Order: sequence, then C-alpha cells, then structure tokens
Amino acid sequence: MKAAFHTLGCKTNHYETDAIALRFAVAGFERVDFDEMADVYVINTCTVTGEADRKSRQMLRRAKRQAPDAVVVAMGCHAELSDARNYADIVIGTHGKSRALELVLDYLGLSGSNLTQQAAEKPPVTDEIPNEDLFEELGIVDQQSECRAHIKIEDGCNSFCSYCAIPLARGRIRSREERAILAEAEALAEAGYREIVLTGIHVCSYGLDRGEGSHAVVALAAQLAQIPGIERIRLGSLEPLSITPAFIELARANPKLCPHFHLSLQSGSDTVLKRMNRRYTTSQFRSVAQALREAFPDASLTTDVIVGFPGETDAEFAETLQFCQEIGFARMHVFRYSPRQGTLAANMSGQIPAAASAGRSRTLQELAEHMAAAFHQRQLGQLQSVLVETVTDQGQAEGYTAAYVPVRIEPAQGLKPGQFVKVRPVRADGQFLYGTDANPA
Repeated sequence: MKAAFHTLGCKTNHYETDAIALRFAVAGFERVDFDEMADVYVINTCTVTGEADRKSRQMLRRAKRQAPDAVVVAMGCHAELSDARNYADIVIGTHGKSRALELVLDYLGLSGSNLTQQAAEKPPVTDEIPNEDLFEELGIVDQQSECRAHIKIEDGCNSFCSYCAIPLARGRIRSREERAILAEAEALAEAGYREIVLTGIHVCSYGLDRGEGSHAVVALAAQLAQIPGIERIRLGSLEPLSITPAFIELARANPKLCPHFHLSLQSGSDTVLKRMNRRYTTSQFRSVAQALREAFPDASLTTDVIVGFPGETDAEFAETLQFCQEIGFARMHVFRYSPRQGTLAANMSGQIPAAASAGRSRTLQELAEHMAAAFHQRQLGQLQSVLVETVTDQGQAEGYTAAYVPVRIEPAQGLKPGQFVKVRPVRADGQFLYGTDANPA
C-alpha cells in the first residue's frame, strides 16, 4: 500500500510528520509524493495564520479530489480547532498522533494483519497511552527529510499571547523525558546525522513543567554535545527573557552550539507589545541582544515581527521600524496580523485594513532584506563551516553556516548532502553567500 504525506507550518510539524511516516514505512507502506496516487494521505495542518488555515483546507480537499477512495487523515493545529471532518476520514488533531497508523489500519479493516505486526517490530521509547497532560512520545525518528535532524523536546505553550491560537490547539507545556531525547540523538548520530535542531512549540520552556529554569534547554544541549558524531546543535525559537546570565554562560561553554539565536520580537513598540501580552519591553530585548553579541561576537540574531496588529498606529509602526534597524537582525520574518478565533486580539477594536498592513509589511520586508545583505557582507572572506544540504544537477551545492547563513558552492564536484566543508565566501547577493572552493571539514 502507498502513503503520501504533506506538512504545513513549523519545524515541529515537520518532525511529527517524519515520525508518523517512519511508522508507516516500518509497517510496509511505500511512501510516495503527495501528487501521486496513494491509498492514504496524511496532512499535518497549521492554524498560525488565516492563510495557514486556508492552505490546510486546500490540501485536504486536494487529496479527496485526487483519490476519492483513499483514506485522508487530518492532523495538527487546524484539525484540532476546526471541523476538518468535512474534508477528512480520520481527524486526530494535536493529541494522539502516535496512533495515526493504528487508526488507519482500523479504518481499512487491517487490524491484526501483517502490517500491524511489522509496525510492532519498532516500538516507541515508551509504551504510555497518549495523555493530553503528558508529552506524547513518538519514538526515535532516525530517518528524516532534511540533512539537519530535528528532535522534538517539548510541546505546548503557557504564554497565551493575545494574537496566538497555538496554546488553544497544543495545550500547556509538556517536556519530553531526557532519556528519550538522548536516545534519539544517539540513534541520529549512528544514522549519520551531524547537526541536530532542538525544536518544540515553546523551546525555551523545556523543563518548566518540572520546575527547571529557562537555562534547562542549554543544559540539555551540553549533554547532547557529548554524543560522538554530533558536531552542531541548533536551538529553535527563543523567548527574549529566557536568555539569562546562566543561559549565556552554558551556551558559551558549548563549542558545538550554533551562534544563531532566533529571538521572537513581534513588535518594536512597547505599547503594541503590551496589547500582544508579550512579557518584555524593547529595553529588555535590547539588553538581551547586547549580551548575546558580547558573548558571541559573530552571532546571527534572527526574529519574527507582526505588522498590522489591532490598534497599531503609524507612530507605533515607526517605532518597530526604528527598533529593528537599531538591532540589525541577520534575518527577519515579517507576518501580517491575522485574526484567530478564540484569541483576545480577534475582538480588539482598531482592526487594521488589509491595504495598510500590506504596505507596512512591504516596508519592513525591505528593511529585512537590507539588514540581511549587510550581515552577509560581513561574512565575506571569513572561513565558514558549511553543512551541505542539496547538490543540484547543475553542479551547485547549497548549505548553511553555523550562523544559519545560506551558502552556494560552485563547482560542487565531489560534494554530498550531509557533508561538512570549509568555504571562504567571495561574494553575496543578499540571499546567499557564494564560494568557489570547498574542502572537507
């Protein structure tokens, strides 16, 4: 039987899809591209924006049109908060994903078949029944769709920012057991992965539900650094106030930790931050950025910013523009505010017209491109370690530096995905650094 998978949204979703796809593969399913005919289609949905909701519905409908007799499975945040049964045969939401294969086999009347027996040959790290109050263990995911392996260490969020529906979909913070994380990292290293990314819905909250401090995630990274074969460890998105002196001290002591810190800003205006229910000020954010740059002079600071939040005035947007320029981010993702049902912001007065939000988005995106180009220029001539991720038929390789700067290498003769090489970039175009000579690292 054939199974196809499609993922929308965050890196956590991609990790979960890889975990589910691996279970189907162990059971004997052949994985095919989503645009091919299959017996089962699994769509891991997203609800972070209105556009994500629209695309989730679109992919579910597409699967049904493409193969009317196939089983369509809706997983993830959109499936949790919306009525996905209009488009799917099985709806799982954000809890119980570990049972996706079991539910499909039941639906197909194949329980107790050879497929079920094959699936049981590779059990998860724990055999606990999924519980919404506990981290749902998906087992060791030692076959992933990227050269950089992801490890999910946490689920849920307690922040309840006024614009965000993710806590409604994912629930409260639930940290993964340390032994399961280390076991997965060891398996990934044995499988040949050399860089791992710690991911989750609110990574910096890892351990908070166990009474641990915000530095728990870098303490975990220190343990992972001891595993032979792991050469890089990258952190997912971080809350600014999680960057404490203890966090920085542990980070500096770990030579395998990538000097790339994604700090979620969302707005450079204190009044907008307050309406967003973000728990820091621009002054605190500035101090964190300065502390990181003192500890990591070559650090890459990246961020997310929302424009057009309810009530955002021209003056508040100007504050955001000025603050982002002051910090000088290496990369900035710009999002237009999208009302999410069930959130406080959806009912706030002063909803911004789409045209105004679009204009602000373009302005901030232009600044983002300028800052990225300036950061790339500073990398020229410096010897960089690059993890090769793709090699094209045109003889060009692409990969990322430790600071998460994309690099193109020409020619790519002899280079392979998953290989580290040393490159000295000679030019930049705002999107990539370019190197013409690469040596094995």
